[in-house]
Amino acid sequence: MQYVESPTRQRVKSKPNGTGGADLTGADVETFTVEDAIESIGFGWFQIKIFVVGKLIAAADAMEMMILAVLSPLVRCEWQLEDYKVAFITTAVFMGMGISAPLLGMMGDNYGRKTVLVMITLWIGYFGFMTTFSPSYSWIVVLRGLVGLGMGGSHQGFSLNAEYVPSKYRAKLLVFGTIFWTLGSVFEISLAMVVVPSLGWRWLLAISAIPALVCCVGLLFIPESARFLAAAGYIDNALTILKEAAKINKSKLPEGKLVQSCNIPLGRLRDLFSREYLRSTLQLWMLWFGIAFTYYGVLLASTEILRIRNEEKTSHCKCSYLTSDDYTTMLLSSLGELISLPINFILMDKIGRRYTGAICYFGTGFFFVLVQLKVSLGVLTMLLFFVRGFGSATFYFTYIYSSELYPTSIRTLGMGVASAIARLGAMITPFIAQVLLSTSIASAIWVYGVLCFLCSICCLLLPIETKGRALPQSLSQIIPDGIELRQNFESTEKL
Repeated sequence: MQYVESPTRQRVKSKPNGTGGADLTGADVETFTVEDAIESIGFGWFQIKIFVVGKLIAAADAMEMMILAVLSPLVRCEWQLEDYKVAFITTAVFMGMGISAPLLGMMGDNYGRKTVLVMITLWIGYFGFMTTFSPSYSWIVVLRGLVGLGMGGSHQGFSLNAEYVPSKYRAKLLVFGTIFWTLGSVFEISLAMVVVPSLGWRWLLAISAIPALVCCVGLLFIPESARFLAAAGYIDNALTILKEAAKINKSKLPEGKLVQSCNIPLGRLRDLFSREYLRSTLQLWMLWFGIAFTYYGVLLASTEILRIRNEEKTSHCKCSYLTSDDYTTMLLSSLGELISLPINFILMDKIGRRYTGAICYFGTGFFFVLVQLKVSLGVLTMLLFFVRGFGSATFYFTYIYSSELYPTSIRTLGMGVASAIARLGAMITPFIAQVLLSTSIASAIWVYGVLCFLCSICCLLLPIETKGRALPQSLSQIIPDGIELRQNFESTEKL
């Protein structure tokens, strides 16, 4: 007889080759799941190693994103590009990400998170470096689009981190990862300040590709997700990793035999639209669209606003390079992302994920709307500082909520599809931040403000609060009479 595996340890009876592949003979046998093991192992050097590698990937991603803002005014002048052509360079990157995100999500759920991460870091590094040799506008669009194809799988690093962290530490550790994205952005701007005036933008692209390749080497020293391995039926492999984790953390695994939570299908697209997840999935898509549209919008809009201010000082010449003061403004506004740490640290475990998201979206919209005012460069820098801060907090709220919402069987698929929706927003935003904004700053800014306010309301209406909830392993489980049991997460969440 097969019994449901609960989130806590229990004694179960099973037929030979039953759930989790246990070979039992009818006697009571104590068992535990990967979820139990992760909670028992606790937090230590094992998780720190995975965290550092995963967040270095995030930093490399941030560099590739920030380079789009730095590159725009440079190629605009060198190749005398129209506004829409400049915007399409950014759009090409996000088109690649939108195409690859759900496909790489499926691969992550079927072949492993680490496998996909090794592939994409090599891909990003190679095509990022090849962009250096672009002979024309068409080539740079194609090559940046190929870089985007690789970046569509970067969320796998976030999933890998989340799947090894006990629920008690998950939100705080993942929020702390914000600093790596910020450091990546700051490093890219600092690099541009030094490299572009002396060596040009091609050398900037070449140097910026190196961190992704370094991350690929780092991945060789971290394990595959034990949650994925157990869900895929590789119990012995998962147990080996968990034993090593317990040894590194100087802790112990639970007594008994490691089993699967249940026999579960992996990476099924229709599970995203099941009764339990349909509303959450649709609302999550709106939130991912909103934050990608807004966050990447402020990255691009900041350089455009600075360029327009420079045009007004140079008889409206369209070819205006960024000055050292402009780079300083971008650098200081990027440091604003550090305020996302106290925002999310304080709020997420105090008032819950939904209210935190609502506050972050509202703050982003409020300060973004103020950017349209004619103010001094110092005040503009302060406003951009807070837009970036609340925007970063919103981005990490969205990532954390998504990784906690979906079960292991569809986690990277769910985040991959949501990421594809986000890339749709990111594909559109260059035409607002670089085309519409050059015509009317106020019109462009209000588009971002209104969308943020709508997303704030959407957060309040999310049906599932994930605060303190253990990561679910599967969408459905099997009970003794063969009836499919769907998990009611609203009633079983930990408060």
